[in-house]
Amino acid sequence: MRSYVGVSIDEIDALLTSASISIPTLYAPTAEFVATHSDLGEEELEFILSMLAADESLELRNDGQGYVLAVEVPDSLIKEMGADSISIDAPIALDWVACIFLVSPEDEDLTWFDIQEVASMLPSWRK
Repeated sequence: MRSYVGVSIDEIDALLTSASISIPTLYAPTAEFVATHSDLGEEELEFILSMLAADESLELRNDGQGYVLAVEVPDSLIKEMGADSISIDAPIALDWVACIFLVSPEDEDLTWFDIQEVASMLPSWRK
């Protein structure tokens, strides 16, 4: 299930270093969320969830931009579903991460980066 979570720059660094990171709750299109927003399409639902994670990421930052992981969580690891989130039984594995969104500090625009680009971008994001 495609899920989203706001992370700090240090969490991104830890993910790249250890190939996993323990974050047990992620925003996801749960049955309740989809039913509550039945008038919206899949892309609109995904946008709302990514923006919830973007808000979370901006709370985690000291300065500058925030970061959102887009994660493909295996259904077998979902232990609980909430109104707009899931809880998982395992750390997020690096190979589950589809991409990272850079969240601008001004207006919460999201800029997409492929996971393979992140290691080379990390030094400039730390500035």
